[in-house]
Amino acid sequence: MPESTRDRGTRGEMIAVRHLRQNGYTILIKNFRDTISRGEIDIIARYGEEIVFVEVKSGRGKQFGPPETWVHTRKQQRIARAAQRYLQDHQLFDSPCRFDVIGIMLDQTPPHITHIEQAFWSNY
Repeated sequence: MPESTRDRGTRGEMIAVRHLRQNGYTILIKNFRDTISRGEIDIIARYGEEIVFVEVKSGRGKQFGPPETWVHTRKQQRIARAAQRYLQDHQLFDSPCRFDVIGIMLDQTPPHITHIEQAFWSNY
């Protein structure tokens, strides 16, 4: 039975978490959802003093381009609104933060990981 999109996403997020931890990040929460903005953040991590909001895209094959390029403007806006809610809820507005994208190609062994730090900016 072929892997579902949801299963592929879950597997990609597990790989991304391992990648982040191996590179000195502390995972704060996975799959944060803000019901008001309807935004979701795959991984929220801390790297030094920075709060890092990470969007993970997992793909098989390159027919749609590299997965790290799939985060369109509307998705960035939703992530930014959810990030604002997270910062507000945890009283972290004084913390520096950034938005990263991790693209994972699952059709390779081992999976190919592309981590783009500061992939996009937001004024909230």
